[in-house]
Amino acid sequence: MVEILGRTFTLKGSISPDSLQTVAHKVDEQLRELQRAFPASPLADLAILAALNLAYECLEIKEDYQQLQADIEQRSKLLIQMLETHDSYFPPGP
Repeated sequence: MVEILGRTFTLKGSISPDSLQTVAHKVDEQLRELQRAFPASPLADLAILAALNLAYECLEIKEDYQQLQADIEQRSKLLIQMLETHDSYFPPGP
């Protein structure tokens, strides 16, 4: 069970209970923040805004992750080249 904006929801899924609570807290926090900013807006509109905000945050994180992966791949290739160059200067030992 999770609570969002004072309403209790019973949810089932493969996500751990702790993770589910964390996600619900994030959604609740986002909705409360939007309620403060737009007090006259219907809940459905706030829910859409919250979904858009969270989806955008997720997209940014995904793009950052992809950039990190590309950086790691580039640095790994450079390190391999450096090691291969280094190995060519020193013949194998006895």
